[in-house]
Amino acid sequence: MRKLLFALVACVLALMSTACVGGSKYEVQGDCVVYRYWTFSFGWRNDTLPGADVATFKQLSNWLGHDSERVYYEDKLVPGVDVSSLETIRKPLFRDKRDYYYQADPMHVRDMASFEVIKWFEDDFWARDARCVYYDTVCIDGADLPSFTILEMSTAKDKNHVYYFGRVLPLADPATYEILDNSVYSRDKSHIWCGNDLLEDADYATFTVDDLNTAHDKHGSFRWEKRDTIARE
Repeated sequence: MRKLLFALVACVLALMSTACVGGSKYEVQGDCVVYRYWTFSFGWRNDTLPGADVATFKQLSNWLGHDSERVYYEDKLVPGVDVSSLETIRKPLFRDKRDYYYQADPMHVRDMASFEVIKWFEDDFWARDARCVYYDTVCIDGADLPSFTILEMSTAKDKNHVYYFGRVLPLADPATYEILDNSVYSRDKSHIWCGNDLLEDADYATFTVDDLNTAHDKHGSFRWEKRDTIARE
């Protein structure tokens, strides 16, 4: 549940900060390279890149740069990247000849030749290759590729499992699993969830979604995954 809330907040902040993000960039200041970016709390920040070589530093985008030996995602050093084959895809995804990288983390892609992003959601994505399905850096071992279907940003399924943020959702029956009215709530033939929280006390027959994050059944109301203590008329 916390992951879903964080994702919703992140989407709002991303929309609010679009104009400011466009001003982010790398700058040489004296004998060091800095990453200049905007924060809502402190305004413009200048973070020094650890170990960056001023003489050979190049900016590939306003979020990816490198010198002759090192690669940086924003202000973070990304170890092990092959500089000669570095390529930007779309923030926060980039690659070299050996792997793809999400932000500053390697994805450990199983088959580089067949890797492709299936669907983007702001800075998050679902992807696949000939051997595996991925949610950001999470590799879903054993996913059934022919039946794999994306339901929304956080959720997908195949014939065997339902996946929430790339992890198997316990007890979920993929054949009957569905998102309810574009809300945080979902169900299968026997269970109801809010995000990945199983609502064990929800009355299945009378459970009704009210809006994005509220619902009710014959016993009362829910806000997110919590039962409201005020009885419903």
